[in-house]
Amino acid sequence: MDEEIQISVESVKEDFGSRLEIAGDSRVFFSGKFGIGKTYFLKQFFNDENASYEAFHIFPVNYQIHNNEDIFELMKYDILVELLQKEGVTFDKKDFDSFIDLENLLYLWGKEHVTEVLSAGASLIPKLGRPIKEVIGLADNFIKYKNELEKGEKGKIEEFIRQMKDKDITETDALSELLKNKIKNLKGDRKSVLILDDLDRVDPEHIFRILNIFSAYFEKERENKFGFDIVIVVADYANIRHTYLHRYGEKADFSGYLDKFFTVSPYYFDNKRAVIDMVDRIVKQIKNENPDLDAAIGESGYIKLFLQHIFIKAVDAEIMNLRELLKATRYQLVELRKGGFRQGPFINEFHWILDIAIKIAIHSFSNLDDFVDKLRVLKAMRTPPEAEMPYRAFMPILLRSLSVEIPEGANSTVNWGEYSIQRVVNDDPESISVKEVNGKNEQLFYDLLIIYIQEKRFEKRGDFQYER
Repeated sequence: MDEEIQISVESVKEDFGSRLEIAGDSRVFFSGKFGIGKTYFLKQFFNDENASYEAFHIFPVNYQIHNNEDIFELMKYDILVELLQKEGVTFDKKDFDSFIDLENLLYLWGKEHVTEVLSAGASLIPKLGRPIKEVIGLADNFIKYKNELEKGEKGKIEEFIRQMKDKDITETDALSELLKNKIKNLKGDRKSVLILDDLDRVDPEHIFRILNIFSAYFEKERENKFGFDIVIVVADYANIRHTYLHRYGEKADFSGYLDKFFTVSPYYFDNKRAVIDMVDRIVKQIKNENPDLDAAIGESGYIKLFLQHIFIKAVDAEIMNLRELLKATRYQLVELRKGGFRQGPFINEFHWILDIAIKIAIHSFSNLDDFVDKLRVLKAMRTPPEAEMPYRAFMPILLRSLSVEIPEGANSTVNWGEYSIQRVVNDDPESISVKEVNGKNEQLFYDLLIIYIQEKRFEKRGDFQYER
């Protein structure tokens, strides 16, 4: 890939910015399908709007949750790590008492993160007002504590967890108050924002434990936890709803439950137009090492036209996300390596190119069955003008592979199912194209393609199967 592909956020940025400016809108449920680019957008937005907002971006998917009370304890550690990475934030000796529980929090974070935590702590020493030993205890005391954990001596932790069960989850402890003050001092005249991201990836068993903790706090307190001006919960509204009703029953009041997590209404993130505008560029940056395929992936190449058509329609139908779209630019198929495709006077290159395009599409949609299911959806949809497809050129290959006769004369027709197929006369006797007499070229193409893929006709035993 020549350069990193960046999707423009400008079309959505102004709309979301206006939403955050609504007076009193202190909680936002930021909804969008998994993989559509929610995290990317939020990072870009708050980086660009740093003069107006101080954002803390955390990901509860990493939490090793023992009970509901653990969540805020883990969040304190998460926010602390975020604070340590902010410019202008220092801790001094008088802050030390607020950190006495931190070693216990590190265990809750997950034992597999211990090395990562130590490494991060060491890199943050210059940002602390005092040596890290005085402030957090990540030196002798923490190493001793780490060794105890590795020996299985977890009594200290278990005692801490027992104590936590007796706590009111909304009470203000010393560390929470310290974080609240540090955040207030850091933001100045700006708004502080806490982003709880990637709830789509949290185990369904834990999603509602996390949300329930916030629900309990919101019901008791008028302000957000840790004094944040805005809390943004990031997930797919429809997916959370489905999970909730599956867990609590179809008659459960989901709307009444979720309205605690937004002040006005959910914000539905839609960057579809910007993604569609980038499909052309994304397809051209497919990982390819075979110079013989450069033209096929280039501006008017048949691989490019095939994939562009499928991808644009799939994004428009919201059945393909950004992660799937970018797969072919990040991972390489065998056919796209040097020697994976060859030209020759006896090789039907066009047929081979179609098969490569199909394999890239299957790879992007993860598997054959998913791709076929989505082709059925796309068949019923209108085609945007930018999603052109050379149906007439592809259909003879599909017809031959499925042993359907191609008409010999210009006016003769062949019936296949509900379709009447006619040969198109052109100046090149070597080039064959066909059309559907009643203008159903696209529908015919999709039906042929679906059968061709279901029967795995794109899988060949060797180059000889591409011989003319």
